[in-house]
Amino acid sequence: MQHSTSADINYTAELTESVEELRDRLEAMKRLMAEQGRGGGGSGGSLDSASSSSGKSSDSIIDGSFLSVVFAVVLTMILSVSIYAFQNLYYAILKKFPSKHTEL
Repeated sequence: MQHSTSADINYTAELTESVEELRDRLEAMKRLMAEQGRGGGGSGGSLDSASSSSGKSSDSIIDGSFLSVVFAVVLTMILSVSIYAFQNLYYAILKKFPSKHTEL
């Protein structure tokens, strides 16, 4: 059998209070998400401007097409540097080991 002490009772009371606080916070977050999902034109303006997942704001210069152009430029630069490096490696190997022509 377990004997309840005042420490156990206090701990249980604190645990119950923290669970109730968490439930209240969860309900508040659910309300906020529901308001944001409905449009949230007036009160959620700062939340919409801070989040990048809204997708509707076109005031940002970084969008999908800009990122595509940046990706294409970077890919082109990487490919050109790779080709340049392999070309130099090829010429260095030819210089180190020249082919001997015996047909003349």
